[in-house]
Amino acid sequence: MVSMAKDLRVDVDALRMASDHVDVAADGLRTDHGSANERIGTAQTGWIGASGAALAAAATKWEEESAAHYADIIGHAADLRSAGARYVTTDDDGATDIEGTAAAMGL
Repeated sequence: MVSMAKDLRVDVDALRMASDHVDVAADGLRTDHGSANERIGTAQTGWIGASGAALAAAATKWEEESAAHYADIIGHAADLRSAGARYVTTDDDGATDIEGTAAAMGL
């Protein structure tokens, strides 16, 4: 049996800040990998034959992997923002329910 804490406390501002930091990290990855891909592309002109083809294939693979990592990281940032919004909604809905019940009881 799983035991749950009696109180759940979420720092929504910290979630928002974390999502912003994750966005910055994703942008840094995209920028840095983009620069590396440009340098590889420039270097490719000096490669011929099988080695040139191998470098081109590797560069394409790296670009695809970078794009996938970027998408994953952006997804994590979106999940953090979404979680924060859901916590706020849940808390607001709970407060509304409590206020309604208190009003119905004349409190």
